[in-house]
Amino acid sequence: MRVAICDDNQQDIERIRRYTLRMIDYAVEYVFYTRPEELLRECADAEQKPDMYILDIEMPGMDGLAVAKQIRETDSKALLVFLTSYTKYMPSVFEVVTFDFIPKPISEERLRVLFEKAGTYLNLTNQSFSFSYRRVRYSLKFDEILYLEKRGRQAIIHTKKMKYQSNMNLNEIWGKLDERMFAAVHGSFIVNLKHVHSVSSGMVMLTDGTELGVTRGYRKELTKKHIAFVQGGM
Repeated sequence: MRVAICDDNQQDIERIRRYTLRMIDYAVEYVFYTRPEELLRECADAEQKPDMYILDIEMPGMDGLAVAKQIRETDSKALLVFLTSYTKYMPSVFEVVTFDFIPKPISEERLRVLFEKAGTYLNLTNQSFSFSYRRVRYSLKFDEILYLEKRGRQAIIHTKKMKYQSNMNLNEIWGKLDERMFAAVHGSFIVNLKHVHSVSSGMVMLTDGTELGVTRGYRKELTKKHIAFVQGGM
């Protein structure tokens, strides 16, 4: 896991650096920045971009939220984590699909929890699902799948870019998915919890704007799994 950390406060940077040096049980590569412009420039040119950014919100010139918005223009998958002393910023940070929000002063235990949560999340979303259709073999990362639809005896797999048909039925595919990341909303639909934008009593909206009906028998479990996924309880 690659992590870019940006905070204009040198004392905070050194504190985080000390904590990370003691976390020898995590395979993490860290890069520290005190200037957001430098972070954006170096990460834009990097062949392998960070998996996670930890950004101080309150920085002179370009604040952490502005940095995050620029990151999101070219990277929709990176995990964004904000550091701040003021909870008044919390509503704003979720405009850029925030993974976590950590109040200052950050503790070593809180940082350790963050890395455990991020590691679990990245391992989960990087899993793949393989299937065949008309003698052609396909492989999709869980992260790419928006939702799956039952159509007769076959299943349709919806992604942002296209739809795929599978020789397997929906129940067979369900047995190959990780239930921490997917949830049934109807007898004919399974959604990827990562791509759930909102859940109401009878409807789920996905991040691409797709709306699917949620039948009564699935509502409680969907809500429970969605909350667990968002909070990192997976």
